[in-house]
Amino acid sequence: MKQLLMNPKVLQARLKELGWTQYRLAQELDKLRGEEKGAANYSSTVKKVLSDPSSTRTKTLEDLIKAMGGEVFIRWEKTEKVVVNHEEVKFSD
Repeated sequence: MKQLLMNPKVLQARLKELGWTQYRLAQELDKLRGEEKGAANYSSTVKKVLSDPSSTRTKTLEDLIKAMGGEVFIRWEKTEKVVVNHEEVKFSD
């Protein structure tokens, strides 16, 4: 199984592009999670993710990316398209 490898510079560049500090990102992460724990609760998490995203829990990394206005996608290698019992469905207004 391949390990998720992510260059931390990608996240750091986005943070700079937004003009945010790590504390501001912690505030946005707090808002996103809706737990109202306060940004100070997430400051060390943000610092850890920005320095080494590959060692971070997937959910934490996903939330941090969402907080910066991004999305996470999965692309499968060597997939083959297969259509079984294809049936067109029409919708009426």
